[in-house]
Amino acid sequence: MADVDSAFIRRAVERADLNAVRVTLFMHTHAPEIEALPMALQMDDAQRALLIDQAVAWLEANARTGMPPEPPEAELRRLCNLATKEEMGDLEFAARRELPAFRDFPFMTEWEGEKPEIPADFLVAIIGSGFSGIAMAVQCEQLGLPYVVLERRAEAGGTWSVNRYPDVRVDTISITYEFNFEKEYRWSEYFGRGKEVREYLELVAKKFGVHANTRFEHDLERATFDEARDKWVLEVDTPDGIVTLEANAIVNGVGTFANPRFPRFEGSESFAGEMVHPARWPDGWSAAGKRVGIVGNGSTGVQLLAPIAAEAAQVYVFQRTPQWISPRDKYGQATEPEIQWLLDHFPGYWNWWRYMAIAGLFGTHAFILPDEEWVKQGGHWNPVNDQLRKDLTAYIHAQIGDDPALIAKLVPEYAPFSRRPVVDNGWYKALTRDNVELVTEPIVRLTPEGVETADGTVHEIDTLITATGFEVMKYLWPADYVGRDGISVHDFWAPDGPRAYVSMMVPGFPNMFMLYGPNSQPLSGGTGLPIWYVIWSAYSAKLLTRMLQEGKTRVEVEEAAFRRYNEALDVEASQLLLMQPEGAPDKNYYLNEHGRMQVNAPWYGPEYHRMCTEVDWDDIEIS
Repeated sequence: MADVDSAFIRRAVERADLNAVRVTLFMHTHAPEIEALPMALQMDDAQRALLIDQAVAWLEANARTGMPPEPPEAELRRLCNLATKEEMGDLEFAARRELPAFRDFPFMTEWEGEKPEIPADFLVAIIGSGFSGIAMAVQCEQLGLPYVVLERRAEAGGTWSVNRYPDVRVDTISITYEFNFEKEYRWSEYFGRGKEVREYLELVAKKFGVHANTRFEHDLERATFDEARDKWVLEVDTPDGIVTLEANAIVNGVGTFANPRFPRFEGSESFAGEMVHPARWPDGWSAAGKRVGIVGNGSTGVQLLAPIAAEAAQVYVFQRTPQWISPRDKYGQATEPEIQWLLDHFPGYWNWWRYMAIAGLFGTHAFILPDEEWVKQGGHWNPVNDQLRKDLTAYIHAQIGDDPALIAKLVPEYAPFSRRPVVDNGWYKALTRDNVELVTEPIVRLTPEGVETADGTVHEIDTLITATGFEVMKYLWPADYVGRDGISVHDFWAPDGPRAYVSMMVPGFPNMFMLYGPNSQPLSGGTGLPIWYVIWSAYSAKLLTRMLQEGKTRVEVEEAAFRRYNEALDVEASQLLLMQPEGAPDKNYYLNEHGRMQVNAPWYGPEYHRMCTEVDWDDIEIS
């Protein structure tokens, strides 16, 4: 308390997430008047003042550092119910009980009983040192399993090492985009910039011993399963040439945003200017005084426009399909010193702020489920989705102002949540600048001078930025994995695209796991991707530890279970918005060329959590 005064503490509480303050304060005081308070948005002025005054008073008397112990099970459930003002079922509580992250290593697998003697030559090979690779490595550290991380680049970071374009940052608040076992890091901004995310991953890798077990500039080219010895033989491209490594298990942590997708335009070779993909951003490049074209209006293109437009002489934005683009509270804002102090001195606030930030995702399933009666009455999809459509349309009008022609080009015809939500980084406002023009005519070809569109116009540019995303459908690519009977995983997947059992396992490929594999990304009820990286790592570890405790050398999914799971997945996906005409299935990257939902898990969030945390041992063969 010596370093701050009452006014500072009051500012901290006033700027904080008042729902997190409410739950944290009740955890300490059990005051009935705090328990009776509604959610922050429903509080009147008197209720808000009551909460702030009592929180300030408690902090003046009790502020201290340190993480509080996890409350007993019944009390934790009471607090989770209090947080969102609901009485959740057992399935929902099972999915949420670890979200406040009171334990040192939430979700992680532990040995069942006594740890067995690990064979002297046992090794887990982890591919990639982004979020998922580091999560698996920390899981191995906790279990005492020998491992090595193979990273193709010269640093940790995964997609955050690849992407270095202006204003690259996370589009979910950083309190949820972090590991739940690293509780001391404090983000400088509410939505961390790419550089800080890289630094964070480097810090975590060093703090938890991962960095010392990582081999940088080691690019896996091929992995072959040796059936006689139950080992994977890895061919790795290194600065010293191709080397061969052997591992008992292989865990792939290469995500969907690892390999850039480069567009193919007629006449590309004739273009006299420069072409830049955001994942290959040139060091020191500046738009100052240049005529710039930007292809793409997904998350990257939207992040790029405002900083480019502020410097460039002229910018042409080439839009094929309009997006639903929405604001985020505190996006681009620095984390105030008062909030930093509160995180360190209000025990439990970090935990419940995380929980409340994630709680906003619990209801997303409602937006993608159909309501046939609503549609019969003239609605588009369902009441909550249609209301969101109205709100986002109103936001477009507010940002653009009195320009009906421009607005008409920006309002999508499909429903929100059909495609990945995009966060506004001043994109709409940038379109109203005198030096920015939105072009909706299709691109026909590149010419020496610039971009020619279908109306015959040649837009003269010096630089073309192709914000066209990544090869999200090419899982495990470009490396090849050869399993039992000499079958390549890419050949196995050829008929209708990549598939997996609970997103992680493929029959015929023993001791091989994928983190962020096919149909892994939670479509509803998500809990922040870094949490899922830990959950998937824990699942992989659970199977490996059972194998070791039984003295066996091979674990894989039964083919019948794999088929059964994927048949059920396809049925579940078929009813959801993304697969319906209202969801414009031909215009989102969630579906592959065969019309299958491939990126997302279609399940109700808590049910998918159960699948990924409770192993159905009848589906698994250990030998």
